[in-house]
Amino acid sequence: EREREQVFRISELGDSVLNMSVSFTLLVLYSALHGWLGATARADSLAGSCGNPAGAAGEVAVNSEGQLVLADCHNTTTLGGLLDQLEQLKSTVQQQQQVLQHQEQLQQLQQHQQQLLQPHDCSAVRGSDLPNHITLNAASTAAVYCDMEHDGGGWTLVAVSSDDGQETWTWPNRTLWTSPDVATLGSIDADAASGVGVQRDYKAAALNTLPFRDVLFVHAPSGVWASYHNVSDGSVSLGTFLQQLSMQCYLNRSGHPLSAGTWQHNRTWDSRFCFNDTALYFNAMDADQDHVCYLGTEQHKIANGAFGPVWNVYHGLEQGVCPWNDPGYAGSLGPCEYGVTEYCATAANGVLANVGFGAALGLNTAPPGSAGNNMRVFVR
Repeated sequence: EREREQVFRISELGDSVLNMSVSFTLLVLYSALHGWLGATARADSLAGSCGNPAGAAGEVAVNSEGQLVLADCHNTTTLGGLLDQLEQLKSTVQQQQQVLQHQEQLQQLQQHQQQLLQPHDCSAVRGSDLPNHITLNAASTAAVYCDMEHDGGGWTLVAVSSDDGQETWTWPNRTLWTSPDVATLGSIDADAASGVGVQRDYKAAALNTLPFRDVLFVHAPSGVWASYHNVSDGSVSLGTFLQQLSMQCYLNRSGHPLSAGTWQHNRTWDSRFCFNDTALYFNAMDADQDHVCYLGTEQHKIANGAFGPVWNVYHGLEQGVCPWNDPGYAGSLGPCEYGVTEYCATAANGVLANVGFGAALGLNTAPPGSAGNNMRVFVR
């Protein structure tokens, strides 16, 4: 009975070792042992002993001391001995498993340490404003363009609106601002390597993933810049901020005040902005001579609202109409609600690409469609 209990115990331990699946060698050892254990059910009917030539290797026999052994008489290991060996094997397997677990934990800690050491936005990057790799989330990294020059530095480029001949930031494509489905658009490599900055239409994954508080706009080719602090509470990305905002009527409402920049008050420049307003707005609805905001074709009119960043610019085609007359035409980065071009700019209607505050300040001096006139959008 004791031998039978040992057999059952060996079988249980063998199954435990098999489930661990640590090494091929252990599996082979267990397979041989399992074949022997399968014959124990016939042990009572075996009349053989170690001297019985009929005994085959792997079958059970009874030795002269009454112990169950392999029929191969060169192996006189008793069941008790095998049980001890198998217990040792199980202990070794468990130790190996613990080592593997510790190795996995160490790898996870090392990966986590690398993520902690990796800057999470450009405010942690020191050096030039050429592309730097930052961690946008726990699972990926991305090359970004960092600006360390303006307003204390630490700015991460999220978008470029450019008069580059490509109709990218259009009204039908306005979800480019808000949706992470199109994670990136364009490339920072070619322009950034030349040292002139990104000039063509561009969208970074950070537009929809990197939480922000402040926004910076840098115009090219003029270099005029404007920053706005505490636009958001730092909990969402700029794309999410725009999505949650929807379209806004800014009649009798103020925007985000200018915090810093080279946008100096100038009689000629300020005359192009309604009430000398240098504030930043988002998703502005159109309001014509009747000073009523509307969308689309409401009131049998064609709306020229603007999605995304926009400024309260005087529309030169309709003299004396302020504020918020056709913001899509006058002071947006695109999309403009009326039309399929970025800024509703066509030679037929006499409207050139405004590129945000660029046209109103007389800064768009590069040839139209050349990508020389552009606005870079940064967050921090």
